[in-house]
Amino acid sequence: MSARVSRRNDDESHPDRATFAPGDYGRVTRSDGTEQWYVRSPTGTWITLRHQRVIENEDGTITLLSLA
Repeated sequence: MSARVSRRNDDESHPDRATFAPGDYGRVTRSDGTEQWYVRSPTGTWITLRHQRVIENEDGTITLLSLA
């Protein structure tokens, strides 16, 4: 992922949809085993997911569930 990661822009702080295709999401696994997920915004920047559960689907897409 070489694109810029959006962290504070309120317009892009939350994904605009719940399902993302391959290429529109990414994941980093840290050395302690925790995962950080990212999704691509409509403007092409990357949004760091914070309070969401990610479900990996059989077709390669992911679906986000809010943990409010």
